[in-house]
Amino acid sequence: MMEKFKAHLKQKETKWIYRKYLLGHDVWYFREYLNIPSHANVYDDLKIFISEKLDVHTNNIAIVGSAKLGYSITPLKEKLFQPFSENSDIDIAIVSPEIFRQSWSAFLELSRKGYIHGYNNITSNIFRRFVMLKQPDHRSDFFRSWNGKVEPCKKDLQTVFSMSHDINYRIYESWEAVESYHCNGIDKLKSQFEELM
Repeated sequence: MMEKFKAHLKQKETKWIYRKYLLGHDVWYFREYLNIPSHANVYDDLKIFISEKLDVHTNNIAIVGSAKLGYSITPLKEKLFQPFSENSDIDIAIVSPEIFRQSWSAFLELSRKGYIHGYNNITSNIFRRFVMLKQPDHRSDFFRSWNGKVEPCKKDLQTVFSMSHDINYRIYESWEAVESYHCNGIDKLKSQFEELM
């Protein structure tokens, strides 16, 4: 499958690659890693489960990254095409203008109070219309509330769906922001791949 992706990387347009490889129902993690025959149905069940736990529409949830493909397409030489492993995380994209705005407001409120760990990364991400909430700052009521939803959800995902890997949520302002982020990465990947050839 990776060889097919590499061939498409050379032949196809960036948006086609994004839509073909990152938006479909085929999730390598369920199909190969967990070896689930009805993997597409399990993916649907997972999205319904997360939707109910985090109050987000099922169509606004997607597994991306190496769990989706079985290998990394992060455009960094040390990560490029690295296979999914025991140490890998499962990246879940959530599209929610409301959670994005609430997160942005929470970060803004914290910045008025003083130092924010990872400030440059946070502001860079917000500029690109997403937030990472892997290690929420518990000085904020919003982040405490978010963590109160996410932590039990992670444990339930491990139990119900046998997902033993760490889970990262990236909250996007819109699907256009998701596309922009991933297409930018694919463009960089195309350039790097050409250099390696």
